[in-house]
Amino acid sequence: MEQDIQQASATRLENIFQQLAKLKANGCLQLSYNSIIFFVYFNEGKLIYATNSLAPFERLERHLRRLSNRNSNLTNKVIKEARQKFRNVLESYTENPSDYRGLMWLTSEQKYLSKDEAITILRRVTREVFESILSLPEPLNYSFVEQSKKLVELCSFDLDSYLKQCQKRLQAWQTFSNHIQSSYQRLYLANSNDSTIRNLTTEQNETICKLLKGLNFRQISALIDQDELIVAKILHSSIINNTVLVRSRKPPFDKLPILPKTQNLFEDITVEDLFNDIDIDSDVENSSARTTKKFNSNSKETIYALEKQWKLACVDDNLNIHHQLEDFLDRKMFTISFIREPMNAFAQLIEFKPELILLDAEMPHLNGYELCGLLRNHYDFKYTPIIMLSGEQGILNMTKSRLAGATDHLIKPFTQSSLLNIVFKYLQ
Repeated sequence: MEQDIQQASATRLENIFQQLAKLKANGCLQLSYNSIIFFVYFNEGKLIYATNSLAPFERLERHLRRLSNRNSNLTNKVIKEARQKFRNVLESYTENPSDYRGLMWLTSEQKYLSKDEAITILRRVTREVFESILSLPEPLNYSFVEQSKKLVELCSFDLDSYLKQCQKRLQAWQTFSNHIQSSYQRLYLANSNDSTIRNLTTEQNETICKLLKGLNFRQISALIDQDELIVAKILHSSIINNTVLVRSRKPPFDKLPILPKTQNLFEDITVEDLFNDIDIDSDVENSSARTTKKFNSNSKETIYALEKQWKLACVDDNLNIHHQLEDFLDRKMFTISFIREPMNAFAQLIEFKPELILLDAEMPHLNGYELCGLLRNHYDFKYTPIIMLSGEQGILNMTKSRLAGATDHLIKPFTQSSLLNIVFKYLQ
């Protein structure tokens, strides 16, 4: 059987799955992409589970935290127990993946999860992994390893119908593709003083806006107990009008494939058409009334999300720049240290310990280039993002910035959009 499957190396992914189903395969299909290995498990040709080598316990814990909104047994301590008990050894994944063993342990041995809850987690984890698998560029690098011992089975999926549902979900994602390229992209609120997400109550607005500090679609989904596609739909209009900013994926999720684009394929299909026929979690209604559901903001991760503030320092003798930063940056998201005297800046920066520094290039007594060089020679600031502010654009100024050790360059006067773009580019 293994030889038969290996001979299909030039075929498409769907054909590989069809062949596995036809042969009633027992084993693990492995697909490689960008240093990531995807593992897809089959019993008698039916899909049992899917995972990958990219932070598998982060994914499992995130879905457990989503379920913790409804299951009070899933405390922080319990959620971490599975990771602590089962070592994340990649070599063991072909036979028995550690995250799957952790899920089974929480269900069968510890009884923290009912069987139905465990199946819900298994379904959500597998679906998340499959959306990445179906986004992989072809030709694929893959192999199949037969197993004499089947994976312990909680449930199984009919492969043909499962693939169709996953493809419909990808079509729904593609309706947002002009503004969203990945469900792992991070989201930021441009200005909390002027933010309204459509179709939400005041309370729901307040809850979701507090989470727009760099969490991705899937993390927000877990915290408010909503399908990630619903999160994208809720935020889409605010993304279009730049109330919500979509930024690049945080490592290691930048290694995953982006959502596929199919030109003109869905031009006559609306978001509503697709949402009426895709596999949204069964506990969420399929009508527009789903957005009126009360968000639960008491998940264990929410504490960090709400309390996180970035420390930003600005060294500039121009008071107008300080006023601009106060207007452009949300003080709920940033703690800002304004320094007007460059000769005193070094000591103040050491004491403040900023996560990002804005330096004016031209200041009396000690200019930004000189100060940048001094900072780079101090161990506290070797890797701190330093953005040089300059009133002139040119190769000479940019070269001087690089030679001084600056991370990037921003031209004055700057807009709120250009400031936020460069700040969020370097703040993780």
